[in-house]
Amino acid sequence: MSDNREFIEEFLVESGECLDQLDRDLIALEEHPDDPQRLASIFRTVHTIKGNSGFFGFSKLGSLTHSGEHLLGKLRDGKIRLDDRVSGPLYSMIDAVRSILQTIGKTGVEGEQDFRELAQTLTIVAAQDVTESEPDSAAAASAVADLAPPVATPPAPQPVATAPVATAPAQPTPAVESPKPVALMPSSETSIRVDVGLLASILDLVGELVLARNELRTVESTNPALEGVIHRINTVTNSLQEAAVKTRMQPIEHVFNKFPRTVRDLAVSCGREVQLVIDGADTELDRTLIESIRDPLTHLVRNAVDHGIEPPAERESKGKPRAGRLLLRAFHESGQVTIEVQDDGAGIPVEAVRAKAVARGLVDADTAALLPADRVLQFIFEPGFSTAAQVTSVSGRGVGMDVVKTNIEAIGGTVDIASHPGLGTTVRVRVPLTLAIIPALVVRCASERFALPQAAVGELLSLRADGGPRIEGLAGSAVIRVRGRLVPVIFLDEFLGLRSTTAARNNGTVVLVRVDDHEFGLVVDGTQTGVLPADADSRQPGTSGMVTEAASLSTIVVKPIGSLLAQLGIYSGATVLGDGGVVLILDLRGILRAADLPPLERRVEAVAEQAMAATESYLVCRTVAGRRIAVPIDSVVRLEKFASADLQTAAGKRLVRRGDGYTPVVDADSLLGVPAGPTGTAGDADDGSINLVVLDDRCGGIGVAVRQILDVAAAESMLQSILAATGVAGTLAVGGLATEVLDLSALVAATETIPDVGGSHAWYPSADSLS
Repeated sequence: MSDNREFIEEFLVESGECLDQLDRDLIALEEHPDDPQRLASIFRTVHTIKGNSGFFGFSKLGSLTHSGEHLLGKLRDGKIRLDDRVSGPLYSMIDAVRSILQTIGKTGVEGEQDFRELAQTLTIVAAQDVTESEPDSAAAASAVADLAPPVATPPAPQPVATAPVATAPAQPTPAVESPKPVALMPSSETSIRVDVGLLASILDLVGELVLARNELRTVESTNPALEGVIHRINTVTNSLQEAAVKTRMQPIEHVFNKFPRTVRDLAVSCGREVQLVIDGADTELDRTLIESIRDPLTHLVRNAVDHGIEPPAERESKGKPRAGRLLLRAFHESGQVTIEVQDDGAGIPVEAVRAKAVARGLVDADTAALLPADRVLQFIFEPGFSTAAQVTSVSGRGVGMDVVKTNIEAIGGTVDIASHPGLGTTVRVRVPLTLAIIPALVVRCASERFALPQAAVGELLSLRADGGPRIEGLAGSAVIRVRGRLVPVIFLDEFLGLRSTTAARNNGTVVLVRVDDHEFGLVVDGTQTGVLPADADSRQPGTSGMVTEAASLSTIVVKPIGSLLAQLGIYSGATVLGDGGVVLILDLRGILRAADLPPLERRVEAVAEQAMAATESYLVCRTVAGRRIAVPIDSVVRLEKFASADLQTAAGKRLVRRGDGYTPVVDADSLLGVPAGPTGTAGDADDGSINLVVLDDRCGGIGVAVRQILDVAAAESMLQSILAATGVAGTLAVGGLATEVLDLSALVAATETIPDVGGSHAWYPSADSLS
């Protein structure tokens, strides 16, 4: 092999691409057996591999592909039909060819296996004429003698499936969108093959150039010629950086193209029928990340087929199509790539997960009973966690989902799961576009600087003593009010031990960040360009990671950090700024875990646990009509925000889906007897959503719809029942203001007597709009 190593390596690469294409084409042919162009393409591909094998003297590979070509020729000529007895041996041939190629790549020779039995099977199948019921045994024997090389010893066990033709089981075939034709051998005039290590070295050098460029831009000069050179270097460096990054970008179809065959084989082994749909295969991702997500995605696909999609008979009994639907979808979103694995199966049994979590000691029974469904599903990512009734060759051992999460988080990504009983499960993976060079926001805190990945930054808020956003204390937890919602905040200097002061903060900057389903603020002294000026806009839409104009993003090159820092779990890397300073990159997910902030399930405005446990304290709210109301805090389960579209109408009542059940919704103004009619707009809280105060089972598990959550505070006076009214148990002082306390007994009765409430309010749609 040494004399022809370069050519043989090229042959192995091209043949590997041919086999991948064969997998896709054969699956598509099973879906449309009468497609002559697809069949001709398969025949040409096998013929190419056979011809190249003979050129390099690989006789075993040539004999096997010759047998396959003979069978494909009969298919092409219409002498046999494509069915299970034909497709099975063809798939086995592809696996066998791939095995031989791998052996050649490792050892330079074909190995000891000759795949004689598989060659015989292919020949016997080819001898079965479409009009005959039995194969032409004489022709088959003659063909085998001509095609299969003699062996002196019995063949070794084969690693591929070669089921007897007469008893081959029915094989459900996943339907996939027809893949685009792939050029197996690009023109030498337009492309060349480059080692991945060389591309990585080039990108590293470009990273160093970016750092040097950043440093050069800090040089102050009055020389126009020097300024022009600096500007030119900056422009060229930007273009070079973009080009270098593109050399490492590859479409995610390099991963997705493996799954049609994977799903087909799994469907056969698990007795399922699966329709595979692939969307967004042209979405590009860093090659390093593509290799890193291959195994996690494979595990998610295997779980969807084995655990998610039900057997055909069971699906029919539920009124579903016999074939389950598995969707693989990829798309760009806010500087990241989102990959979804979605099935329409039975969904995850939430109560079984809850019981398993209690049994394993992950949570106590009382706490588990109060957890919403989406929080319960997070236990699936615990090591060794499984609810499978039996262990199969595919899954059920409790290993995998924790590894999936660990591997995804290791490359700066996230994974979350959503499931609805009877409807299916969606696992959503988010990963960065590239790991090497990223935009980031550099902030100042005490005497240090830190970098925050731009993809997680939502907006900046400037704290000012003369008004504007301010940090409040909600039952001992620091929060900031942002357009009607309460967002928990972390003082970065105290969190990192840079300062120990607990004094009120009247200046500085709050960086609002979002990690997974959590939103929180980091309180810092300012950004790289200084504290936001007093007249700067204090907020900016954060849907695309936008920040205020007073702050600027820096392009940073991510460098690894030592093991001591990495073990802290709050730093993801380091970078060098233009002035030569070394800056640590904050791991926002690690900070979130360390701070133990509540999640934003379904845009929840969570109240601190201390507030929930407080005695003689009240949750103070404002209704749409402007009434100031309160409910005892120990009756409140949680605060949630729902989109208006989430409301449903049943039996003349308003309901909202929470977890596995429905919660009745009562409009606070309707409970208080406020007459229907125009009530104005919801002001800065009117974002088309509904603030819901969910009360515990002692109050019937009811949700009270209000306009705004104001505060949690202790009562400053005794309840005066003489000031009771419709829906009001009495009045007391909270925060120095007279506040009406809701009559909880009237609230329970309201769910039985008030149909379809709240239709007159601007943020609360009418029953007609929901029907």
